[in-house]
Amino acid sequence: MSIHKFDKSVSMEEKTSISRQDQFYKIIHNIVDEEDLDLRLITTLHSIAFCDYLLGTEVEENKRLNSLINIVNDKCNTAYNLLEFHVRFLDRYFYRGVKSNLSIW
Repeated sequence: MSIHKFDKSVSMEEKTSISRQDQFYKIIHNIVDEEDLDLRLITTLHSIAFCDYLLGTEVEENKRLNSLINIVNDKCNTAYNLLEFHVRFLDRYFYRGVKSNLSIW
């Protein structure tokens, strides 16, 4: 993934983020039929949601992720919903070496 730093800013290339996101979708399709991979499924779904966040996609508008969550729910007998994978930064920002809060819902 190409990441460039410009005067305390980070820039990521869209093509690279989309490519990474497509890899996450492939992982889900490859492991959805396997047993005892709940943590990996959830982690990968969150990774997809984070890529969407970086690309500026609103979680409610993400039909592809919603469809994938429905497939996971059917095959794994779970009840995940799209809003559980909503990613946002909290309104609290910290400067001068203090970590900022990242919230993944």
